[in-house]
Amino acid sequence: MNDSFTFSPKGLKRKQQLFETALSVFSEYGYRKTSMEDIALRMQVAVGTLYRYVQDKQDLYIQCVAYAFEQWQTYALQQAKAQEHPLESFRALCMAAFSYMQKEPRLRRILASDPSLFPVLDGSDPFARINDKSIQLLASVIQKAVDEKVFQVEDVQLAARILFSLYRLSIERAYVEESGSEERRFTQSLDLVLHGLLARTPHKEE
Repeated sequence: MNDSFTFSPKGLKRKQQLFETALSVFSEYGYRKTSMEDIALRMQVAVGTLYRYVQDKQDLYIQCVAYAFEQWQTYALQQAKAQEHPLESFRALCMAAFSYMQKEPRLRRILASDPSLFPVLDGSDPFARINDKSIQLLASVIQKAVDEKVFQVEDVQLAARILFSLYRLSIERAYVEESGSEERRFTQSLDLVLHGLLARTPHKEE
């Protein structure tokens, strides 16, 4: 791979075009049925051109799906930053991360066709870095709410990891199983997280 070419401004633009094209092709045909020739044909370039940017089909799959996940994170973070109050920032982050799939059908189809995200690999998680970034993003929003006395959380990292696990489960049910009404369920789950199970009763003065 020619790194000087790949990371030049023109190379970066071309690599982004490759990821966008690969994302579309993988979403249409699935990982196993897609070939490097399919992607090259869609881009209208020689197959050899693709190998300036990636090692093989598996590497391209990992990189283009990671690229899509990073777009997902960027969108959710933008929605969170648009809110001033920590509670609304947390809510916006969660709802944006959940609803983004409606805006990105390609990633939704990839998750639906490959819900484990890599039955073809050897058990290692190729998206560990991406997932950890999502957890840290969630933790930063929770920490801000804790600092401003909006949330009361003893272990912010643990809370973020638990919430992220619940979020991944919701995404799987909503966009992989597609059993319907998951957005309503996700909203109700979010309300449960924010408000808890205990009923609020007025404080009685002695």
